[in-house]
Amino acid sequence: MSMTFGKSLSRLRKENPLFANHYINYKELKDAVGEADVGKVMNLLRTELDKINEIVEVQWEALSGELMARMRKLGGEKLGAEVNAESLENLSQAVVWLHSFIETNYLGFQKVVQKCAESQETASCSWFLARVEAANFRQHRFDELLVPLGRLYTAFRRAHGPGERAALHGLEDQALPMSGDGNAQVFFVPISQVMKAKVALLKVLEPAATMIKAKTNQGTRDTSRVTAEFRQKLTHVYFESSRGDQYAERLRRRVGGFKATTGPVGFLLQCHVAPPPLAEAGAPGDPSDPYHEVSVEIQDECYIVSKLTLLQKNMPAFLGGKATGDSPVETWATEAILKDQLRPAVSSSSFRSSFTTASSAGKAGAVLVSIDEQVSFRDEAALADDKAWCFAASKTGAASTSWSQVDFPGAILRIWLPASSANSLLGLLGVPDLDLKPVPGFSEALHGTALLHRELANPLPPWIPSETLVPAAGRSTLVVSPHGDEKGSLDVAGAKSQRVDKKTSEDKKVGFLKPTEAARSLRRTWCAMCAGGDAAAPARADPKLIVDCKTPMAIERTLLRWMRSTILLGSLSSLLMSGSSFDMQLNGVLLGLVCLIFTIFPLMSYVQRSRELSNPKAKQPKVDRTMPRILALSFSAVLFSTVCVNVFARGSLQDS
Repeated sequence: MSMTFGKSLSRLRKENPLFANHYINYKELKDAVGEADVGKVMNLLRTELDKINEIVEVQWEALSGELMARMRKLGGEKLGAEVNAESLENLSQAVVWLHSFIETNYLGFQKVVQKCAESQETASCSWFLARVEAANFRQHRFDELLVPLGRLYTAFRRAHGPGERAALHGLEDQALPMSGDGNAQVFFVPISQVMKAKVALLKVLEPAATMIKAKTNQGTRDTSRVTAEFRQKLTHVYFESSRGDQYAERLRRRVGGFKATTGPVGFLLQCHVAPPPLAEAGAPGDPSDPYHEVSVEIQDECYIVSKLTLLQKNMPAFLGGKATGDSPVETWATEAILKDQLRPAVSSSSFRSSFTTASSAGKAGAVLVSIDEQVSFRDEAALADDKAWCFAASKTGAASTSWSQVDFPGAILRIWLPASSANSLLGLLGVPDLDLKPVPGFSEALHGTALLHRELANPLPPWIPSETLVPAAGRSTLVVSPHGDEKGSLDVAGAKSQRVDKKTSEDKKVGFLKPTEAARSLRRTWCAMCAGGDAAAPARADPKLIVDCKTPMAIERTLLRWMRSTILLGSLSSLLMSGSSFDMQLNGVLLGLVCLIFTIFPLMSYVQRSRELSNPKAKQPKVDRTMPRILALSFSAVLFSTVCVNVFARGSLQDS
């Protein structure tokens, strides 16, 4: 059975005595929400947030200061003399505890805000989650702690662990290339164990990271401050042909035991979009820069991977089957694009932390292990930006559907070694403590296709149970009809818009699960595999839409203003009806009818908008000008009627 958040919080208080009195007061907050006391809930939320911000800031300053102080002592001939095993273990444990403390409290705030949203009386507190997202305790980058910690462990190994270093140097010669669809031994890491896995890797490997002195400005004069770049954002774009045979061929090559039903496939194509270089003052680079490089990988039928580097601005021509250079690899790739009508199908983006062996003689060590976090899959067929060839190259990132992205529930650890050598490395890491789950044959291309284009994923990859996703039905929107145009050219923009239109209509006919629903079902399967937490519980109903407290107040304020105007019209109507002349009485009757109309219409609009607030599917609000137009037309009709009555009345008097 899964442990409730309250019990998990009690267990963490016992395990982490340093933070025992500083965790979020979840029980008191839950009781306040149950009492429906909005003032008490808001006061408690602010108090708890300030408390957590303060303790995290103190601990962060203490940890970063201690790590940098030890880093400054690593100069001279006695390298590592200032570092001992006990102090490093204490620092490592402190980093893991601090990360666990931050993530646990953030989860606690999420749960409290969700409970607030489920009650009509406390729904106005839901906006507080945005404040938690921007809080100081959420803004710290743990790369700035992990990189110096890794450097300290490296110095310690050089001074005290020659035997372990020799074993790693033996593994370095067996490192597999990081190309193709993956040569690594793949393991699933529960999200709660990611930081512990990173620290365990730092004890035996070096972080593939850089430390740069932060630039000073008018407000910062601390010349000792450094920034660390450890996690790198990566994007892989996988292609599919007009026959839909790339998935079956990838499954055969990666997993084995399956045969493609559409015949042999010569080439498998994918693109790798690396993170752009940092801009001035350390600002993130622009991935849509036309001069940013894209790495293209082509795997032939002999499993040989050839690489090609193109500029971002040349990618549209390359996808159209036009070579932009004289490279034979580019010629092969463009021929494959024209022949099979290859186009971007799915992409995966993640933040990768790499771990290498010790560098020697100015040469960087080989990457043995990598951890991919915040993995998400996107349906490239849903890209609505005609100027970009994929989501990673788009400035807007606009999608034609609201469910074009699926997040992966956890992290992926890859060991770039043969199976026997990977087991040797796992023995150094301490696998039982990390709760790693092997996923043989895992492929991001296969996984993303199964989630976003289920109709192509037949059969499913072995790590996805068959009952997780609906059976395949219909033809994929990426597959061209056999009776359609079979010319060699490929209009990428036109094909993209046609695929989007077909996908919307075919999904309604066939009844596919949307990727978000499929991912929710798949998340339960993954968490059951790793016995992980509250996500293994049965599926819950979709939560209600979290609405800012100002929104229902604005709707009520609009109704009150219409009622005030209606009262004024009713008073004026009564005054005119009590008059002696026929014209005044006619005006009074007509204004009375207008008053009745605007007693009904604002109430109908208020009820409709109130119901929309409980709809979990958000939609773009539109300006409603119906009632002002009706009011203007009503006044015009009243004025026109009065004028007509006066004209006819005067004409009849003159005739008499």
